[in-house]
Amino acid sequence: MEAWRQGVVSGSTLVNASMLNSAGAIVPDAYQQMVALIFEESVGRQGMEISHMIRYLGVSWVMLSMTIEICSPVLPGETLSWSSWQSERLGKVWRRETELLHEDGRPALYGATFVSLLDIRTRRICRDLSTLDKLNFPEGKKLIDHVTSRAEYAIEDFPERHIRKVYPSWIDELGHTNNQRYGEMGYDALSEDKRLELMPDLKRMELYFLKELKMGESVSVRACETDTTAAVLGVSTSDLKPSFLIRYTFDPGFSMR
Repeated sequence: MEAWRQGVVSGSTLVNASMLNSAGAIVPDAYQQMVALIFEESVGRQGMEISHMIRYLGVSWVMLSMTIEICSPVLPGETLSWSSWQSERLGKVWRRETELLHEDGRPALYGATFVSLLDIRTRRICRDLSTLDKLNFPEGKKLIDHVTSRAEYAIEDFPERHIRKVYPSWIDELGHTNNQRYGEMGYDALSEDKRLELMPDLKRMELYFLKELKMGESVSVRACETDTTAAVLGVSTSDLKPSFLIRYTFDPGFSMR
């Protein structure tokens, strides 16, 4: 057995009705949730569960970005098998791969997640090598090309759609907005055409988590769209700094193949 396969964690997940919109298409943040939950389960089963890390190491995983590539249409009611492994570590940033397969073994979607460690006391990225080096896993192959943990954008390209406020129910155990809420805000900012007609043809989604949003904070949600793409940028109204960026790529007719 190749050494990296010793670091692979596997399981299964169900595509259920709560993941669908009114047109019967899987919403983008459902894909995000699947990959995020798989990340949490896989590192937890490798001894790096978040609550344990907070209690004994004073750090927690913090997500920097996530890219999801849909290989073939996913249908409601399917049970997808998954595998997850570390593919790279560059200093204080880890990259982890997620592969989900249909029941017949065909690739359903790939995910690439970039994470780092948050120092709970200072609320800053951990740079202590003695702590960082405790969290290495065997490294395996990469599934997606052209992915990065950093985003490039120009705020002036994004006209405002609406203002959102962070509510108490959005706050996670780290004291900031749960990453899933960014995906929901991105979906809510899309035009009806994108949500209802093109959503089944979603081919790729990139999420970049740029700045924490805290309880009570307001965010200006801005969006721009073309025939085959959409992008949503969240900007904090308190300091005018971007908080998140989500890019969607659509492939017309993809869902019919």
